[in-house]
Amino acid sequence: MPRATRRLRARLRWVTTAVLLAAIGSAFVATFANMGEVLHRADASLLHDAQARRELTKSLVTTPVTEALARWQREANWLALRDLGPEVKRGDGNWLFLDEELRVPAERNAHAAARAAAVEQIAHGLAARRIALLVVVVPDKSRIESAHLGHLQRPPALEPRARDWAARLEAAGVSVLDLAPVLAGASPSPSPSPAPSPFLRTDTHWSEHGSWLAAQAVARRLKDMHAVDGEPVPSVVVSRKDHVAWGDLVRLAGIDGLPPSLKPAPDTDTQSVVETRSESTDLFGNTALPSTALLGTSFSRRSNFQPFLQLASSARVADFALDGGDFWGAARSYFAGDSFAKNPPRTIVWEVPERALTLPVGEAEKAWLHAPLPAR
Repeated sequence: MPRATRRLRARLRWVTTAVLLAAIGSAFVATFANMGEVLHRADASLLHDAQARRELTKSLVTTPVTEALARWQREANWLALRDLGPEVKRGDGNWLFLDEELRVPAERNAHAAARAAAVEQIAHGLAARRIALLVVVVPDKSRIESAHLGHLQRPPALEPRARDWAARLEAAGVSVLDLAPVLAGASPSPSPSPAPSPFLRTDTHWSEHGSWLAAQAVARRLKDMHAVDGEPVPSVVVSRKDHVAWGDLVRLAGIDGLPPSLKPAPDTDTQSVVETRSESTDLFGNTALPSTALLGTSFSRRSNFQPFLQLASSARVADFALDGGDFWGAARSYFAGDSFAKNPPRTIVWEVPERALTLPVGEAEKAWLHAPLPAR
């Protein structure tokens, strides 16, 4: 390594240390400044809810000054050490991965079993209402893109996670689609210039190519289940263009404010526009309600997954997914809402990220898991 480069890195390390010490000092001062207001909002739930305690701690030390210092520290760490912090890890060729996908959660089997039991209960309750359920498991990016992990290691203990969870549900009579074989295999793309991978390099989510492959696989399974009925609703792709952007892992690492030349190269992906050419109407001229409800996470809200699912299934799909919904967020909201109570669908597609299967179960989720589906 050239001497000038070594000197620059040494200086940046000193800057990083200084910023860190300043952040600690500012956080200490901010704690006392914020304590009165924050504690006024606290209640007895802190004794039982770990998430509430973490949010309290964060609110105590968060000020504009501490946020700026933390951002400078993350930027300095990246420039000096190519370190992206505790939540994001860098593989080969600046492929970025979520650290959560590379850790083995404590009591993972118990958490997965509790969630599987809730799905079984929901599936049986829906079947009594003549509603079909398809659970779709989205594999970890680190599983599908393992060739780009470089020095990073995906623990062998995670290998059977999705497969075992899906097998348990299938044994209980629940329809499950594990997308790992679909995304790992070579498949054709509808785009004349497909993305080179099912996942984006700087993002946790799939590319349009991966989203299209997933939508096709889900539509095929729904047709095999005879869960798509009614008059077909055709959709078409009316345009495609290249789209260049940095993904959510760059933002999560806290380096999105750096100049473009100092960040990892952005992803180039296709961006399609899908339109429904006609819609079914009833005798009174009202547009027919969607026959399929889509629950899930940001995977269902990215890279045109919902429009692609409509295109592949020739059916209207209502999107009830939630960003950050993990396993239960969208399901809890949907099953407790008016859409499900007043206009139940013919079919529910419930998308679940693999990493969410074994996350620790918080108190609020635990209470929901015991009674996830409202009584009729």
